[in-house]
Amino acid sequence: MAIYALRPLSTGEILDGALTLLRRHFRLVLWIALAFEGVPTVMDVYLDLAGGGGDHPGLALLDRILSATGAMLVTGATVRVVSEAYLGRTPRLRDALGFAGDKLGAIFGANFTSGILTGLALLALVVPGIVVACGYSVAAEVAALESPGSAGAALRRSWDLTKGFKGKALALWLVSVCLILAVFLGAGLLGGVLAALGGAFEAVVAVLTGFVSLFVYPVISCVFTLFYYDLRVRKEGFDLEVLAKQLGLGAGA
Repeated sequence: MAIYALRPLSTGEILDGALTLLRRHFRLVLWIALAFEGVPTVMDVYLDLAGGGGDHPGLALLDRILSATGAMLVTGATVRVVSEAYLGRTPRLRDALGFAGDKLGAIFGANFTSGILTGLALLALVVPGIVVACGYSVAAEVAALESPGSAGAALRRSWDLTKGFKGKALALWLVSVCLILAVFLGAGLLGGVLAALGGAFEAVVAVLTGFVSLFVYPVISCVFTLFYYDLRVRKEGFDLEVLAKQLGLGAGA
């Protein structure tokens, strides 16, 4: 039985749906995060405890490269998990990892190009930069699911889909970031309590915040994959049969 129905969703329903999926598939999402972000997360913790990136510039650079690559792979894998949940299938780790690997190049192109254009817009004025970021908010999902052929095509497609809904994209970004910051704050407070009981404050906090950081990209990806489907349902009458064809699956299989 499908977890979600393909229908227009409010901002609150998208956020609730993302959290529901993460809760129901917590173990799977954790394995995805560990597979793609585990190594850079361990490196982050080490760097925090060893004086920071300034003392280890080579390791810090490698950490950033691995983290950025892992984030894109997590995006691809999460798109697959959300899509299979929509089809009423049981998402599997092997399928999600394979899908992420296949779509890495397309997602990289979309993210890299949108990042440059958003940065240029921000240099001009803050408001245009925000508008551009919201317009390209589902570019990675387009790249993963529609095989648009080029980064430019993925960005144009994202811009068209978000036309009239950029305010909704901004609201999703703001609430998602606030939720993540709240969890980080909670982890820091918990780390402080545990450290007060057993010592080693810095190490405890670094490990806890590192663990929480594993879920940042899955949360963002879940939210904007649901947003992508919401936009396609509203504008194109998107249905499960089309979704199944995009994934090369049978609906409800």
